[in-house]
Amino acid sequence: MTSPIRKATMAAFGADRRCYKEPATIRARAQSDRYKAARLKVIQTPARSFADLQDKARLFLLSEPDPGTIEASLARDILAMKGEAK
Repeated sequence: MTSPIRKATMAAFGADRRCYKEPATIRARAQSDRYKAARLKVIQTPARSFADLQDKARLFLLSEPDPGTIEASLARDILAMKGEAK
């Protein structure tokens, strides 16, 4: 079973890739709007598992312009964790 966060994250990644492949036309704008909508859904949905938290971290790093921020460092730490802490 795929979580809503995983579905929205994959939709955001797909739309982001298509944004760069599409010429600067209305279609590229539509893909950009899809990315923003999927990203907003991921932000608003609470994480229910560690995998959801990692998906949120991946999407955050994709859209974070400054990799030196504390938030970006925390996202990288979350991705580095295995999720097996007891």
